[in-house]
Amino acid sequence: MAPRPPGGISAELSAAIRALANDPQRMQPPTLEEVRTDLQQAGLEWSRNGELLHPQDRTSLLIELDSLISQYGADAAALDFASRKS
Repeated sequence: MAPRPPGGISAELSAAIRALANDPQRMQPPTLEEVRTDLQQAGLEWSRNGELLHPQDRTSLLIELDSLISQYGADAAALDFASRKS
């Protein structure tokens, strides 16, 4: 398990990770890079309440993911960073 960043991650990123991890078509838990890739796809725009994200909010999540990837690597298990409740 990767160490959590100080202060944790945003609730929105945690919700995005959980949404992807809970996809019944996924065979394995997502990596940070997979979450980033899926977030960039036009059809996958999450928010904590299941609403569409404003493009600026989506950009913020990508920046947050880039920081995690830079620090922990693209292959780090995304669920290690998500809160237990989202």
